[in-house]
Formats: sequence, C-alpha cells, structure tokens
Amino acid sequence: MKSRLLLVLMVLVPMAVQATEDPILFTVGDMPVTRSEFEKSYLKTVKFGQEGRLSLSDFLKSYIVYKLKVKAALDAHLDKTNVFQTAYAQCMSGESSAQMISISSGKLSAPTSEVVAHYERLKKSSGTDGMICLSQIFIPVPQKANREEQRKAEQRIEEIYRELQGGAEFSQIARRYSQDRQSSDNGGVMGWYCRGQLFKEIEDAAFKLKKGEMSRPFLSTIGYHILLVNDRKSMEEYDVVKERLSDEVGRRKIHQQTTATAIMGQPLVKENAAAFAVSGVQEPTDPLQQEYYEGLLLIEQSKQSVGRRAAEDEEALRYYFKKNKKKYRRKGFNPKDYTEVRELVVADLQEEMNKHWVADLRKQYPVKVNKKVLKTVNNHR
Repeated sequence: MKSRLLLVLMVLVPMAVQATEDPILFTVGDMPVTRSEFEKSYLKTVKFGQEGRLSLSDFLKSYIVYKLKVKAALDAHLDKTNVFQTAYAQCMSGESSAQMISISSGKLSAPTSEVVAHYERLKKSSGTDGMICLSQIFIPVPQKANREEQRKAEQRIEEIYRELQGGAEFSQIARRYSQDRQSSDNGGVMGWYCRGQLFKEIEDAAFKLKKGEMSRPFLSTIGYHILLVNDRKSMEEYDVVKERLSDEVGRRKIHQQTTATAIMGQPLVKENAAAFAVSGVQEPTDPLQQEYYEGLLLIEQSKQSVGRRAAEDEEALRYYFKKNKKKYRRKGFNPKDYTEVRELVVADLQEEMNKHWVADLRKQYPVKVNKKVLKTVNNHR
C-alpha cells in the first residue's frame, strides 16, 4: 500500500511542479495567457524592435490589447473561414506567399501586377523631373509639441545648418545629429526617389535643388529637415528597379495590414463566418505556430474593420480634418485641405477609432492580471 502511494506521489508531484512553473499571467475573458508566452513575446520585441527602453508595464498594456483583439477574432470564428485556413495551411506547409518575408534576404515581394502598376504611377508622376538621390538631416517636432519644444527644435536645426555652412561634412553631421534612424547611420542617405514617394512639402523642396545643392532648414508636418541632392537621373527602366519596388510595395502592404489590425472593427457576424467553415487545419502546437495563427487572425479581422474603410472614406477624412484643423498647423505651414496632410489625418482618425474599439472590448472581455506572477516575469530562476 505504501509503495503504491509513493508511486502516485512520484507521478503527481512533478505534474504539480510543472503546472506552477508556467503560471497564468493574465486572462482575457476566459482566455488565459501564461507567463512564458508573455516573456517570449517581450524579449523578441526588445531584441528585434531594438526598443531598449521599452518598459515591461508598457509592453503588458499593448500585449493585453493585442490579446483582446485575438479573443474577439476567435469568438467571431474567423479561424474557421476558408480564407484563414488556406493562408494558415500555406504558412505551416512552408509554401511561399507573394507577400511573405524572405528570411535569407530580409526583403519582401509583391505580385508582379501590383509592382508594375506602382512603377507606372511613379513614372507618370515623375514627368521630366526624373529621380533624385537624397540625403537629409532630421529633427522631429511631435504633433502635440508646445511653442517652447518647437522653438528648441528650430534652434537646433539652425545650429546644425551653421555647422554645414562652416564647411562641416554633411554625412558626418547626419550621423551625429540626425534623428532619422533609417538614414542617419548611412550618413543621411535616404536613397533614390521620384515624385509621389515623399511628403509633399519634402518633395517640393527636394526637386527644386540641383545636383550637389543643399536646402535651407524647413519645417514639414513631422519636423525640421535639411536636404542634400547627391545625384539626379532619368527614371530607370522597370527591370532595373523592379526588385526594389517589389520590396517597397510588399512592405507597404504588410504595414497597412498590421496597422489596420489596430483600428476599430465592425461587429463581426458569427453566422457569416461559420458559413465558410472548412475542416482539416490543425491548431497551433508551438509558440511560432501560435504567432502565425494569431497574426493571420488579426489580418482577417482587419479586412472587416470600419477603420480600414474609413481610411478610404474621403468624406470622413475631410470631416475629421475640418474638426481638428488646428492640430496640423506648423510655423510657416497651414494646410487648407486634408489632402496636404492625408497620412497624418488617416493615422489620427484610426487611432481615435481604435481607442473606442478597445474600450468596448474591455467591457466585453474583462482582463484580470495576476500581480504576483507579474513580479516574477524574467525573474523566476
């Protein structure tokens, strides 16, 4: 009898230990999220997003919002739709999609028809101006900056401009002072552009410059710039630029999809989703599969969102701009129409709609965080 009891204890004790090794950090409605899942996502974000100062509490807030949207998508049975299951099956089988990231090259690709269409648009908009190889030094001005913050940014860009006028090398100054992460490490070089690829005020200033000419500091809707035109040439043939444009179109599509997952969604009708249900796709069995699964869920969710359609609703954008016109004014720049700051208006409208949606999701799916477990995140050896 004792030996049998000992055997039972030997089996049960490890199971109990295993259960406590990965406790539940928080729940979204009835959906649990474990500590290990949260830790892996946080560490991956810090590593690949290079957000060294991203706090645990800030990431927890954003991760809860992410899981609220996942819960809503699951309850709407979006994982049962034909489109979702086909896309997920392709991911799991290793089939390459036209918009998937190439791990070896780090580049994206897009359907040839979309790339060709993009090229034709750029070629038409470039006219006789051709292409310019552009460098910049950038000092940002936040949207909600007060007068003192804008004055300091203006003073900083003027100091930099005086250094350049004094003979300082543009690339060295860009590496030292520019706050454009993508170009500063490359000496300020942004790459080749034709008309239609830049903010209007940046584009207008850039295409007025001759080869080797530098602009005076000027203010755009996002901050202060000093531009340098390194070179000019005619629009290149499609075969020369198709790979770069394919990457550009691919990244734009992925950006639109991931941004759209953060905007307000339309109420999802479960009956309609269930009508397209198919079977045969296995649910995720490891963290990587879970990541793909949830990511595809949010993309499917975004396709039905009010916010996505609102981004294409010119009347809604015009109304929002009219209501918030003062928000887009800058010293020396007073847009008369939303089309002059369209990207900013779209982003602001989507952000506002997202807040309302998240508030509704919190009411529908109460979130409970285990504070004791939270204290042990990344600290439970």
